[in-house]
Amino acid sequence: MDSNVISFSLTADEQAKITAAANEIFNIIKTKLPDLPADKRRLYGSVNEQNKLLVNKARDITTVNPAQIPPEVNWVEFESDYKARAFYEGILTIINNITSRLESAKMMHDYDNYNDALVLYRYLDYLRRSDVPGAEASYNALREFFPRAKKSNNNDTKK
Repeated sequence: MDSNVISFSLTADEQAKITAAANEIFNIIKTKLPDLPADKRRLYGSVNEQNKLLVNKARDITTVNPAQIPPEVNWVEFESDYKARAFYEGILTIINNITSRLESAKMMHDYDNYNDALVLYRYLDYLRRSDVPGAEASYNALREFFPRAKKSNNNDTKK
C-alpha cells in the first residue's frame, strides 16, 4: 500500500539549477549586505506598518513640496534607502514564498519517510517474532527510538 502524501519531486537537473541560483544570489549579497547580530537587530528593530505610512507620507511631501524639506536630511540618501528597502521587500516576498513551498515539500517528504520507517519497524517486529535470521538485530537498531515508559509501582487504590 502506497501512502505517500507527496509523490512528486524536483529532478536532479532542477535541484542543481536551484542550488546554483541560490549560491549565485548568496555570493552576490554576502559581501554587500550585512548579517546583523541579535543585539543590532534589536537596536535597529523593524519599522511597523504605521511607521511605514509615516515614511511614505514624508516621501510624498518631499516630492510635492520640495521647498518645505529640512536641509539637515540628505534627501538623496533618503530616496536611495527608500528604493533599496522597497527592492528588498519585494525580494523577501519572493523568498518567503519559496521558503514556504520548500518547507511544505520537506515536511511532506519527512512525513512519508517517518511513516515508511514505522512500517519497516512493524515488519521487522513480525520477522523477529517469526525467528527470521538477522531480524532481531535490525529490529533492535530501530527499537531504541521507541523508549518504553517505565512501569510504576503505584499501589494506589480508588477511594
